[in-house]
This record gives sequence, structure tokens and C-alpha cells, in this order.
Amino acid sequence: MLMIAASVVLLLLLAWAGLIYLRKSLWDVVHRNMLDLEDNYSGKIIRNSFVARPVFHGNVNGNDLTINFSTARTSSGRKTYIDISLNAVQDFSLTITEKSWQLEQNNESPDNAGEVLSNNGKAFFIMPADNKKIKALIEKEELKDVLGTFENLAYFFVGQSGVICEFWSDKIDRDTGFEIMQPRLEQIQKLLEILK
Repeated sequence: MLMIAASVVLLLLLAWAGLIYLRKSLWDVVHRNMLDLEDNYSGKIIRNSFVARPVFHGNVNGNDLTINFSTARTSSGRKTYIDISLNAVQDFSLTITEKSWQLEQNNESPDNAGEVLSNNGKAFFIMPADNKKIKALIEKEELKDVLGTFENLAYFFVGQSGVICEFWSDKIDRDTGFEIMQPRLEQIQKLLEILK
């Protein structure tokens, strides 16, 4: 009986060690992917332990840039989010969410939201829709063009505290590659230019 208990404990420990190794391997790949960001955006990657998620601090067009990661449980399973924040501020607050993502979160349209259809057919909510600047912004073709370039956007918020933007990912090792991250940072910059 003691031998069976010891075998079960050993199997559990091996399974636990395997899960830690898989997690470490995933974040190692993400860390390697972010090295190109470090080179191109005057930044530094911080990783507090061998299984911790890396955090990137850098600079883009004179704005402090931070990229980190979070996870959340959704109706379709667990999603990883790439969180991008910039200290670029606006004199008004604006939130943009991809409609499909928003409906997956709440099953309903947010209050006081306007809807924009990008030039490639993706729908977005923009809030608050009753703001005069935002009403004018919703009609801009430039906005529809830029929104059409965003892939897997969860939300984009800009205000007096800066920019927070999240992209969901079902393949974080692919979505943190420089060939994906650099265009995302450029898309955010283009969107900020339109909002000026």
C-alpha cells in the first residue's frame, strides 16, 4: 500500500514538473521573441524568475512603452492577452473594442457605444458615442482604414492617463514575434495620429 501511495505521489510530482517545464518553455520563446523589440525600441526585458512572464519596457516615438501579459477565462476557454501601454495622453477619453470580443465578454452591446465598420468589414464599438469629437471621428475614413488593420484587438483605451491596448492571443509564441509586434505598435501610433 505504501508503494502505491509513493508511486502516485511520484507521478503527481512528475506531472507538476512537466507543467512547469512547459510554462517555462513557452515564456522562454516569448522572451526570445521580445529581444528584437529590445533592439528596436531602446528597451529592456525584465523577467523576475525562470517561469515568470517577461515584461518589456522601452520607448516608441518619445513615449514610454510597456508590454506585459495577462490571462482570463472566457466562454471559449482561457485566453492570453498582450497588454501594451504608452504614456501618450489625450484631452478626452475614448475606448474602442472589437465587437466580437466585446459580445463574447458580456453577450450585449455596451451602453453609449457607437458602432464603426472598418473598411475590411470588421465591426468595432467606440465609446462614449455621445462625445462630439468621437461622433466626428466615427465618420473618418482614416479611422476605418486603421481599424481594419488590427488583428485580435480586445480593446484600445486612450485618455489623460495614457494608452492601454490589449490584443488576445491563442498562440502567444507566434503573436509576440517582431513581425507581428512591430506592425501592432505602428497601428497604435497611426490611431493616435488620427485621434489628435
